[in-house]
Amino acid sequence: MPSRSRTRLTLAAALALAATTAPTAMANGDTQRVTARDNSLRVMTRNIYLGADISKPIGKAEPEFTQANTEVWDTVRETNFRARARLLAREIARTRPDLIGLQEVALWRRGAQGVSDGSQTPATQTVYNFLRTLRRALARRGLRYRVGGVQNEADVEGPTNYGYDVRLTMRDAILVKRRPGLRIRDRSGGNFSTRFAVPTPAGVYQVLRGWVAADMSWRGKRFRFVNTHLEAFLAATRQGQASELVAPGGPASVPGRVILVGDLNSEPQGRDNGDPVPYETLQAAGFLDAWDLRHGSRLANSCCMNQENIKDPPPAPFDHHIDHILVKPRMRVLSNRIVGNDPRNRTRSGLWPSDHGGHVARLLLSRG
Repeated sequence: MPSRSRTRLTLAAALALAATTAPTAMANGDTQRVTARDNSLRVMTRNIYLGADISKPIGKAEPEFTQANTEVWDTVRETNFRARARLLAREIARTRPDLIGLQEVALWRRGAQGVSDGSQTPATQTVYNFLRTLRRALARRGLRYRVGGVQNEADVEGPTNYGYDVRLTMRDAILVKRRPGLRIRDRSGGNFSTRFAVPTPAGVYQVLRGWVAADMSWRGKRFRFVNTHLEAFLAATRQGQASELVAPGGPASVPGRVILVGDLNSEPQGRDNGDPVPYETLQAAGFLDAWDLRHGSRLANSCCMNQENIKDPPPAPFDHHIDHILVKPRMRVLSNRIVGNDPRNRTRSGLWPSDHGGHVARLLLSRG
C-alpha cells in the first residue's frame, strides 16, 4: 500500500499537470492537448449568415419592392441571431480557435416610424449587432477574444410595410483569442475596387465587398491573417476581387507568412455550378489549401443550407467547398475540422448556427 505522503505527492503532480493542459476538440484523430509548449495555432473561417436572402428585392418595382423588404426583415427576425450566437459560441468553445475570420457580421438598424425614404434619412436605431451579440455569448462561456479588425462593406436601406425603413450594414471581422504569446501588431482593411451597382426604388446601391487583416506575431514569428468574403452573384466581379487580393500591393501579397481565410464563393472542382477561377487565382499566387495539405483531396464541404430559414432537417446538406483556409508558404497542418453540421447543436426550434458550416485548422507556422 502506498504511503499517505506519496499519495499526496502523486495527487499534487496530477493536479499540476491538469492545470497546464486542456483537451482539444477531437478532429480527424487530433487528440493532442494544449500545453504551454504547444506552438500550433488554430484558425477558423465562419460565415455566420446575415439572416435572410437579401437578393429578394433586387429588380423589383413598387409595391413588390417594399413587400420583398418586409419579407427579408421578417426572416431576419425568424432566424434569431441571439439564439444562433449561443450555438456559434458552443462551437468556438469546443474547437478553441486562436484566430477567427467572420463573414456576414451584420448590423441591422431601423428608422423612425413614418419615415420611409431610403438612405435619404439613414436608419440609426440598432436592432441586431451580430458582432456585439457573438462577443457577449463568448464572454458568457468565459472565452476571451479581442477584435482584430472590422471592415464595413455594403450598406443598404429600404422601406417595409411596417412604416419604417430597415438598414443593413455588412461587415467582415477578425476575433483574436487572448493567449500568451499571441499579439496583434497592426490592423488594416479595405473595400475592393471591383464592385457593381444595383438600382432600386430606394436609390442606387454599391455592392461593396472587402477584406480585413491583422498583422500578428506568435511567439516571435510574424504573419498576416487576412479574412475576406468574395462576391456571390457575379463571377466577373468575384474573379476581379480575388485578383485584387494578390496583386502587387494587395493585402495577401505581402512577403512572409500569410493565412488567408474566408467565404470565397469559389468551388475548386466547380461542383454545384461553382466557380473555380478565384480559387485558382489564389493558388497561382502561391497559396495552398490547408485541407489539401492534410488530406490530399478537396472534400471539405461546408455549404450551404437549402432553406432560407436554416431549418433543413439533418444531416446538414453541405455539398461543396467555398469556405477556405489557405496558407503561404507551406505550413504543417496538424488537423482540420468542419463545424456547423452537428444536429445536436441546433436551437429548440430547429435553427442551425448558420446556412454555412465552418472550417477549423490547426497549423504550425512555417520557418520563413
